[in-house]
Amino acid sequence: MSRGHLVLEHAIDEITEGHSYRRDLGDLEELTESVRRFGLLSPIVITTSNVLISGNRRLAVMRQLGHRTVPVWVVSGVSDKLSTVLAIQDENTLHKMLTPIEQAELYDELKQLYAEEASRREAATQFGSSTRDQHLAKDTDEAASTGTDGGVDSTPPQHTTGAGGGKARVQAAKAVTGRDSHSMLDQVVELKQIAASDDEHPEVRQASAEALLELNEDGKVNGRYLRVKLLQAIQTLRLWAQDPDEADAVRSAATAELELITTQEHPKDALKEATRAVNRIRLLRQDTASSQIEGWKDVDPLLREKYAIRKLVDLLRREHGWWESYDPTDFGTYADEEQWELVSTYITSANHFLEQAQTSRNTTASQEPEPRAEPVEVNSR
Repeated sequence: MSRGHLVLEHAIDEITEGHSYRRDLGDLEELTESVRRFGLLSPIVITTSNVLISGNRRLAVMRQLGHRTVPVWVVSGVSDKLSTVLAIQDENTLHKMLTPIEQAELYDELKQLYAEEASRREAATQFGSSTRDQHLAKDTDEAASTGTDGGVDSTPPQHTTGAGGGKARVQAAKAVTGRDSHSMLDQVVELKQIAASDDEHPEVRQASAEALLELNEDGKVNGRYLRVKLLQAIQTLRLWAQDPDEADAVRSAATAELELITTQEHPKDALKEATRAVNRIRLLRQDTASSQIEGWKDVDPLLREKYAIRKLVDLLRREHGWWESYDPTDFGTYADEEQWELVSTYITSANHFLEQAQTSRNTTASQEPEPRAEPVEVNSR
């Protein structure tokens, strides 16, 4: 570090770790033994406001060993959020590699910070500082050509395009991985959003969560991303094809599109076709809504209820027989409180549901009229 000073004994409790992109500190055993035998050979690095920049693994070991103070190198000139994040990124790059998910989180924040920084430079280029307002046009042109607008030296103003800006995405990706990997990192970010969204179909959320776990192990993103996005589009089409409230034209079109998608052999081609299908039917839904075309519910008043029952039965059919696949003794012995509460609530609520359904079923049966006896023909002869 070219700027800063060394403090041999800095209180550990005063150091703020803030947001950490690394949640997996890795195996600390070797580092712990080294610190125990030789002490901390390299001080950790913090800002003047006691924010940790580098050394989170060393700090964790010092805490684990019961130390109350730690040698630190205090760096000046790292005060704004972008500089702090970049400094943390440098530490992570030079030491233990970040996992793909950790890279995506760091990339997502850097992307926003770069975009904000670009917007500030662009505004400064357009309007200048308060001391030059009377020479606005002249100084704006000069700032744009010489980089004297108060921004980073030799860095021209950047125009953002879309969320975060195209240049911001490239900058952030290179800062995290050393190359323009923004497409891959954007895919990881989107998979995280899908897995966390309550609006997504449960199967899509589960597929996204599984994809994140797998790609975090081998770093292969694109194929898994394509499969999750394809499933997302297919579930959307299925919803439209089966929803009783949709117009006949929408349901028929969605069904036809689903059949067409199944003919695609490669996931990339299937996703392209599914995306087009979703866009086409979304427009069709808007057209049918504006013309007030009615759906199945007007043909069969009970169709909505029948559809809901079918969904419930399909759900239960997938899980049917689970009680034969697990050992109740093991569950009673090893389940924690949260797991026990979940299963207990599930079964108790299911029993209550069935009791109410049985009452309704008995009431309906008692109200049905008895079948009329057929008239008996009498022979008059």
